[in-house]
Amino acid sequence: MGGEQGAALPLRRSAGAVLRAEQALVSLRGRVVEGLHSAYGLANRLGVFDNAVLGDLFVRTYFAYKRLGDPFAALTRRQPDLFRGGHVLDVGANIGYTASVFARALAPGFKVFAFEPERQNFERLVRTMRRRGLADRVEAVHAAVGASEGTVGLWRDVRHHAGHRITTDAFRAGRGVAPSDTVPLLSLDGFVRQRGIASAVSFLKIDVEGYEPPVCEGMAALVAASSRLAVAVEYSPWAMEQMGFRPEPVIEFFRVRGFVIHVLHEDGGLEAFDARRPERHLAGRLYVDLLCARQRSAS
Repeated sequence: MGGEQGAALPLRRSAGAVLRAEQALVSLRGRVVEGLHSAYGLANRLGVFDNAVLGDLFVRTYFAYKRLGDPFAALTRRQPDLFRGGHVLDVGANIGYTASVFARALAPGFKVFAFEPERQNFERLVRTMRRRGLADRVEAVHAAVGASEGTVGLWRDVRHHAGHRITTDAFRAGRGVAPSDTVPLLSLDGFVRQRGIASAVSFLKIDVEGYEPPVCEGMAALVAASSRLAVAVEYSPWAMEQMGFRPEPVIEFFRVRGFVIHVLHEDGGLEAFDARRPERHLAGRLYVDLLCARQRSAS
């Protein structure tokens, strides 16, 4: 017994050291990201990215940065069948990193529909798909996605091209900002009905900076029409609360429709999501990526 206790102590110390190392890495990553945001903001204000060569360099650099910690390239390798049986909807496509990843995983005859409301991001998205030879597989849609059709206010984050927000009442009041632009708004149910593809969508990615609840509200018919649909959603209670939404209904939306929910890790691996204690998955992070699919086990 004494030997077992003596062996356990170093393990506890080792676990503590690992935790401290992980916390230090998160802190370092946060400082690096903050520095990149500041540099981007300065370059954007100076009009650096209006230059075609420098703009293209920015896209290539950003894609390289995303490959370091983004789970979707790994997911297409580990779970290729998620992408080969239908169309992909990329909601919050930004400048096209995930759209390019998904496009290379598609089976012939299917498309990625990439939704991006912010004008400059949308133009870069279109240009990037054309330059990478993916324009025939990616259709860019200049619109925000939500619960209904119409228009909506958008606040542009000049410090970071991925930080733009739909201007809900709560966001405007909390941040003291006004909309920078008015952009088209559509629902996924309306879009797939118009295109006649509701039953042919195999994968959906949602990353909309806290506006996920209205997106889910506007896609109930799509989810009902496709039994093989898998959905990756960025789950950020912090961002949703900033927008005036509770995060719990997002989890409930998928749970009551028979989806099994997993945390999607950077290596494409899956971990069962504990809906009763979601905070344990966050552990110092602002968000986690979730993969919601019917009858899918962790791998």
